[in-house]
Amino acid sequence: MVHNKKTEEGLAERLALLSPIFPEIQRHLADPQPRVGADDLLDAAAAAWTALKRNRGERSCVCTSKRDEKGLSVAIFY
Repeated sequence: MVHNKKTEEGLAERLALLSPIFPEIQRHLADPQPRVGADDLLDAAAAAWTALKRNRGERSCVCTSKRDEKGLSVAIFY
């Protein structure tokens, strides 16, 4: 992403990527909930998209998985 997610340009970038996956997202942005920023909604949608891709076996990892202090596998997927 080129722009900060809290700017109009950043929101537009993220919305352009998420709208094809979640067509109703613009309706949710137009009717915001109290204390839920547009950037928070788009973050949640991005997390849901990643979960959908993982569930379908379509995910890609951008790094080598490591273990945290509890022994849990940690990696970044998209």
